[in-house]
Amino acid sequence: MKETWISQRRTIQLPGLTIDRHISLPNELEFSGCNHHLLCLLLSDGNEQKLTRIGEQESKKPQTKGDFWICPAKVSGLWAWESTDESLMFVIDPLFLCRMAEETLGLDANNVELLSTVSVHDPQIEAIARLFQTEFDTSDIGGQLYLESLTQVFFVHLLRQYCAFQPKKLNDIENLPNNRIQQVLDYIHTYLERPLHLAELAEISGISQYHFCRLFKHSMGIAPYQYVLQQRMEKAKELLQQKKHAIAEIALLVGFADQSRFTRHFRKHVGVTPRMFLKKN
Repeated sequence: MKETWISQRRTIQLPGLTIDRHISLPNELEFSGCNHHLLCLLLSDGNEQKLTRIGEQESKKPQTKGDFWICPAKVSGLWAWESTDESLMFVIDPLFLCRMAEETLGLDANNVELLSTVSVHDPQIEAIARLFQTEFDTSDIGGQLYLESLTQVFFVHLLRQYCAFQPKKLNDIENLPNNRIQQVLDYIHTYLERPLHLAELAEISGISQYHFCRLFKHSMGIAPYQYVLQQRMEKAKELLQQKKHAIAEIALLVGFADQSRFTRHFRKHVGVTPRMFLKKN
């Protein structure tokens, strides 16, 4: 499918999810379905939607900012609009969503059926979309670990609210066993200088990524990405006090791609810039 109707686009690639932020020009688009689930949320005002048809669902009214539609995999769709719109398109891997259903809700993967949805407004979906949008704008809200955690929240909400089944009630939250949480913490401290992913931390703990996030937060009081960022700041303070490394080198040693991003985070969490911290110490 040629996408001549898209004038600008930026993309974030995550496990099981591609997020595409684009500006679409007036057009009429029809397709017979694709191999992925699609969710598209409108970011701009002034939409002039003439027709949205997804499977058996149809709407001829304009969308408002924050509205979204869901087109499940293999389902045909037809869209016609006369405005220039900015949107977030979530391209969801069905196999990944099925695995999430098994791991988080204890469901049979064969029963995961995403529902066709047209012109819906959901405050939680909109809030999650805004957080992803911030990543496009700043690339500075916690890195890969944060985005993967946000993806987990996004998928679980879809499974609970937009699938053709009644989700199983989740078990009560427990703590991670002390030996497993210590293994995870040791691993984080050992590899602070490189990008960390939920999959590797969950593997160490021996549970699914979703349950790892829940149990880690319950055990430690903060989310995994927050703990990693906290420990990077503590390590940075130690290195600054040693006065053996340049600030740019310390940024790399605690997992930041550049000094400016490191300085921004350091000032936010410590209250002063690294250079001011050096002067005070």
